[in-house]
Amino acid sequence: MKQVSGAMRWIAGVVLVLACALPAAAAKSDKIEELVALHDLKTAVAIGNYYLKQRALFAVRDELARIGEEQKLGPQWNAADAHWQQAQSEMMNVAVKQLQRDFSSLEWLSEEWGQLNDHDFSERDIDVLLAHFHTTDGRKQLMIMDHGVAVHVQSALTFSGKMQYSVPGLEKDRDLMQQLFFDEDRDMRFDISDSSEGTRFAMSATGKRYFVNAMLNVSGMISRRIDQTAEAMPQKVRDAATQAQPAVQAFRRDHQS
Repeated sequence: MKQVSGAMRWIAGVVLVLACALPAAAAKSDKIEELVALHDLKTAVAIGNYYLKQRALFAVRDELARIGEEQKLGPQWNAADAHWQQAQSEMMNVAVKQLQRDFSSLEWLSEEWGQLNDHDFSERDIDVLLAHFHTTDGRKQLMIMDHGVAVHVQSALTFSGKMQYSVPGLEKDRDLMQQLFFDEDRDMRFDISDSSEGTRFAMSATGKRYFVNAMLNVSGMISRRIDQTAEAMPQKVRDAATQAQPAVQAFRRDHQS
């Protein structure tokens, strides 16, 4: 009986420890979620969207050409034809919706970034970061990091030769990307020499580590996700080929009469 009683006390102790630890873990998780939400990666998203829409458009045109050959639609089935354009529009709508789920929403990034923060920072570190980023200088430094992410993502696409800047039909997306980039570059600027708090944070171990994570690790996450989404694009477009069939059938009717 003494052994049973001792075992019960041990189990009760373990349960108590776990009960105390769970709220603490939940509290840290909530703080990390708040920290990630302070970032605004709209420029990096616009860059990724522009590139991925290029890949989608090229994949859609390749698929429409394949459909034309397979169904023997003839040389009149081309990008200048209104039915082709309708089919392209329908397929692009599907591709863009898929792009929103796979990349633009950044739901996947919130999870990955949260795990990175949980691994690299204690709850006390997270408290320090939240307190600093709610200050005026802290918000500026957040913008610097977010712009740094955009610079890294765009550089990776540009220097690798993947990004094309003159794709007919995507001018609005290109202009939005460029405008966001220029606005962010302007708005993030401030004189850090006049900010003792900003300098102290940038030179602290926690600040340095957070800058590295945001500017390098997070931009790497985004670049990898862009590459994965681009690689999957041709198959996603082929899966959406049924969206082209009404336009194909209309093309056949018009050219049979």
